[in-house]
Amino acid sequence: MSETLTANLAERLDDQTIEHVRAEVAHASHDAIPDSTAELPRGKLSRALEQTLAKRLAQRHVAKLLENRGRVAAAWRALPERMHFVANQTKLMMELVDDFRTGAYRKVPWRSLAVCAGAIVYVANPADVVPDIISGLGLLDDIAVAAFAARIVRRDLETYCQWKGYATREYFAN
Repeated sequence: MSETLTANLAERLDDQTIEHVRAEVAHASHDAIPDSTAELPRGKLSRALEQTLAKRLAQRHVAKLLENRGRVAAAWRALPERMHFVANQTKLMMELVDDFRTGAYRKVPWRSLAVCAGAIVYVANPADVVPDIISGLGLLDDIAVAAFAARIVRRDLETYCQWKGYATREYFAN
């Protein structure tokens, strides 16, 4: 199993930039969120939506990010590892379906087999809810479906993983 290479933000930014960001975050509050300088849409309805609804939602979300910046940063740092687990779990689901098909492993309930097969078919289909051709976003729904499927059948996947002799720590966090 190859190791995931990651770099934190501090490794990529110089000390002056890091101190500037820390100072800005420390002094920020909900009321200090500046207005956008982006050009407003031309249509009356679009302009009204931009100035009222979108502005309120954006300011609310930015304020929540400021309040929870520690938890957001921790979740962001854990993201590559979680995505690595989802990739491994998807491979494990494919192996489970293959081993069931060949008769090598049959100790899996039909419902778990159906969930695994459905998730694999969804991920493999380029024309799903968010098409894979849309860069970045196209894979997010695939990752979400695979992660959700792996969570549903986790106990059966862990049993299969042990049967295969794989280290479960490479496939599951805890």
